[in-house]
Amino acid sequence: MPRQEPGAKPTRPLKYAPYVDGAADVTAGTYRLAFSGGPTAGAQFYVTSANRTDVPWTYTAEAGKSIADTWNTKYSKGVTDLTVHGPNGFLRRFRSPGKTAVPEVAARHNAGTGTLDLTFTNAGTTATVTVTDAYGGSPRPSRSPRAPPSPTPSPRPPATAGTT
Repeated sequence: MPRQEPGAKPTRPLKYAPYVDGAADVTAGTYRLAFSGGPTAGAQFYVTSANRTDVPWTYTAEAGKSIADTWNTKYSKGVTDLTVHGPNGFLRRFRSPGKTAVPEVAARHNAGTGTLDLTFTNAGTTATVTVTDAYGGSPRPSRSPRAPPSPTPSPRPPATAGTT
C-alpha cells in the first residue's frame, strides 16, 4: 500500500463562509434556523432530523443573503434534533428538549485570526457550559447566569422566513 506524503498541502481560500444559527421559542413550540453562505458566495444546506420522518429539507442561500425556516416541534413531541450539512464538510447539530430554555451558541469563523468565535446566549436557568479543544486542548468550563438573549453575534442580511 502506498504511504501518504509527509507534511501538509496548502489549500486555496474558499469564497464561502457558511453559518447556521438556531433558536428555540419554547412558548410558541418552534425552532428557527437561519442559513447563510457568507458575503461573497452562496451555499446549499441539507437538513435532516433524528426524530421526524418528513425529511430531508434543502436550502440554498444567495451570496450576501440569508434564508430562514421554522420547525413546529409538535411534530416531534416538543423535542428538536436537527443536523445541518453544508459545503466543504460544514456540519452543525441543533438539539433542544423543547419544554425549557437551554443555552444556545452561535459559531463564526474569524478570518483575521483563523479561530472560531463562539457567542453564548442563555435565556434559561443558570448553566455550566464546557468548551473542549478537540485537538489536544483541555476543557474550559464557564458558568453562565440567567440572562436575556443577547443581540445577534454579527451583522446579518435580512432573512426570508417559512414554516416547516
